[in-house]
Amino acid sequence: MNVDQQRQDYVAALDWVSGLIAATRPDQLGLPTPCVEFDVRALIGHLIGTALRGRGTVTRAYLRGTPHVVTDVADAELAPTFSGLAAEIARAATDLRSDELVTAAWGECSAYDALRGFTVETVTHGWDLAVATGQDPTVLDAVAARLLASSTELVPTRLRGVMYDDAAPTASSSATERLAYALGHQRVRGE
Repeated sequence: MNVDQQRQDYVAALDWVSGLIAATRPDQLGLPTPCVEFDVRALIGHLIGTALRGRGTVTRAYLRGTPHVVTDVADAELAPTFSGLAAEIARAATDLRSDELVTAAWGECSAYDALRGFTVETVTHGWDLAVATGQDPTVLDAVAARLLASSTELVPTRLRGVMYDDAAPTASSSATERLAYALGHQRVRGE
């Protein structure tokens, strides 16, 4: 995959999550998600934090103080805040070159790797949000399939059971669900 396709995939992921957040009802904010550390409200706060880090990376102004979960956005402002960040990222990412070095949350890397990392995070947590709120979690299956195909191992086997649960998708799982499972997210836990 080239940087142009990766950029398009990241923007598609941001657009998808913008729609998911906009369609999330206030009464769903306290629901659990497949990402067990977050309820829906905290997951959206994490997605906003991830978008803030993405914006900082593509604008070359990464701010180290960005919280893991943004909690100071009013419920009614969650969707507009995320969609505004998504638009800023889409504009700023247009001039990134594949081999250009940028500073992402995990350190210095190529622009391609940064875009890919933020795409993985956004698609995976988008799946969490879609599943938790009863929305279609398969919208970005083509993007998820590209992410899976371009990575031999998203999470090293040595971290399974330590930092991540064992991945065990079913044969009927969508590409997006397989990506989520590769990162330890599951629809049903503890059974």
